[in-house]
Amino acid sequence: MELLTLITGEAAPLQSLPAQVGRLHFPAGTVLPPTRHAQDELSFIHSGVLRAVCGGKAVTLRGGDVSFIPAGEEHQAEVLEDVTLSYVLLDRR
Repeated sequence: MELLTLITGEAAPLQSLPAQVGRLHFPAGTVLPPTRHAQDELSFIHSGVLRAVCGGKAVTLRGGDVSFIPAGEEHQAEVLEDVTLSYVLLDRR
């Protein structure tokens, strides 16, 4: 049974999307400067605390949180407590 069948109850072929996947660690005090990229970004915060600004809105992210940054959106962050995260960058089709 295909994954989409499990999710939607309908049989449909899975389409692969070009993606980059990684895991990062940032020590407290790290400042990530404003940046933007052509891919959508999905991040899973495993541990720590960071304050992020995305699209002009500030949020505090902690272990267990998930964030989504649309392609082209400027974002930046300050690491308040050591952070470990995993990310997925998905090319738009």
